[in-house]
Amino acid sequence: MRRFLLLIGLTIFIPLTVLALGAKTDSNKSIEAELKSLKSQVASLEKRVKTLETQLLARRTLKDFPLIMPQTHHVPKGWRKRQFNGIPYYVIPLQQNSNK
Repeated sequence: MRRFLLLIGLTIFIPLTVLALGAKTDSNKSIEAELKSLKSQVASLEKRVKTLETQLLARRTLKDFPLIMPQTHHVPKGWRKRQFNGIPYYVIPLQQNSNK
């Protein structure tokens, strides 16, 4: 009985092993080919990103950034300019005569 089971086991195991090894080499080649194509695609995309970054930096000029010119506002008489955390604000008197 043991010989019979061993014989059946070997007849099943040997063809499965041959099929598994054959499938492994075919899939291995396809995986390597896919990996190679993906690596080339990544390299081309990295090259494209570099060119786009250089183009973006080349397009930036002074006209892209607004120039902040100090605006000279004439503050009415009696108003006092103050700052809170670097933000200017004005204290406005309720009456025109600031002496009261």
